[in-house]
Amino acid sequence: MVKSNHIFDLLLKHGELSVEELVQQLGVSQSTIRRHIKSMDGTRHVQKTRTGIRLASSVNYDVIPTYKWPVDPAEARAIANHAAQMIQRGDVIAISGGLICTQLAIRLRSFEGITVVTNAINIATELTAVQGVQVKLTGGVLNKNSYELVGPSVNEGLTDVYINKFFLGTNGLSNEHGVTNFDEAEALAASTIMGYSKSTILLADSSKFGKPNFAKVCSISDIDVIVTTEKAPQQILDKLRDAGVNVELAHNP
Repeated sequence: MVKSNHIFDLLLKHGELSVEELVQQLGVSQSTIRRHIKSMDGTRHVQKTRTGIRLASSVNYDVIPTYKWPVDPAEARAIANHAAQMIQRGDVIAISGGLICTQLAIRLRSFEGITVVTNAINIATELTAVQGVQVKLTGGVLNKNSYELVGPSVNEGLTDVYINKFFLGTNGLSNEHGVTNFDEAEALAASTIMGYSKSTILLADSSKFGKPNFAKVCSISDIDVIVTTEKAPQQILDKLRDAGVNVELAHNP
């Protein structure tokens, strides 16, 4: 018997599905799918569309300039899905701001027994009322362009905190200039969180490779894993691997 949580599980992988796609995936009638969509519509996690249903965000990202930078939605979903599979029950993880990291946070709604540390208030908002996820915000001053907390208080809020895995977004990376960000304060906040983390996992779509930006977060050698897709430039990936970085390719579901 198909249940609403089956549809939600598929949405965590795909982001948005039409009635026809759900019929094919679940092997039930259109009327059954439409009945489930109707019952799910209006909840805080999903939203009905003209053709089916999609994951809903708790924050209106249309008003945030940072989110205007083009990222292939399919790449973002694939990277977020891959990253979610790297998280286990009992983990204490950190998540930076950014579109792909937000996609990862949305997928954590189905997790239990993890703690999420973040300096991005939108990440915390996406996980509000999720029973299985404990959320800790760092201190800091709000950057209204990205919803990230920055400044010296980020460090103060992390005192005595141990983080297993830090999932870090980026505005650009290159072998020569490392991982970079448009904003100097955000770069410093990310670097600070890295100092409390056992490992750092960089989430980067193909558009970020070979494109350094204003402020350096860290060197490539400071990154333990880079999760990207097969669209990333092969020549750059080869150089990263030669430098000892573990590169994992996410595939579309």
